[in-house]
Amino acid sequence: MVLPYITAGSQNPGQRGLDFCIHYRYETQKAILSDIVASLYAQGYRKMVIINGHGGNTFKSMIRDLSLDYPDFLIASSEWFAFVPAKEYFDEPGDHADELETSVMMHYHPELVNLDEAGNGDYKKFTSQMLNEKVAWIPRNWQKVSQDTGIGNPKKASARKGKKYAEAVVAKYALLFEELVHKELY
Repeated sequence: MVLPYITAGSQNPGQRGLDFCIHYRYETQKAILSDIVASLYAQGYRKMVIINGHGGNTFKSMIRDLSLDYPDFLIASSEWFAFVPAKEYFDEPGDHADELETSVMMHYHPELVNLDEAGNGDYKKFTSQMLNEKVAWIPRNWQKVSQDTGIGNPKKASARKGKKYAEAVVAKYALLFEELVHKELY
């Protein structure tokens, strides 16, 4: 079963002021996920894979909590945009509205992409070397980091690159689904 996607998520400071950027608090996301799990569990399902499309969403803590309430319900979480190494497919992968995401959109919905309006992907790094090395994490304030929230050059995007990447992601998901269905976890 494929459930409808949820189009809102957790946003960083500086994004909430952007038009149509809807923020869901952690508690809201957890409530939605809890209701989905409760419904599926009541219907007899015991496995679920979350395919996350937004880097701001983090499901690990929610899944840990739900696994205590539903110990025989497997919930796996993944991020499609990090499922396959971007460096194998793109010249300048970034992490937001970049070559990867733009290429995938050009593959699936070319009518929604106008590269003439795309930014160049320039952004300000943290002044802290430790934060740049990801030793610690803090939310980025998008209005201070990037002129248009882009991090990574979308100008090098193409539908061909997006198709190759999407096919690799789909193939890897097929392997994940097959293993989760046919293999014991331990």
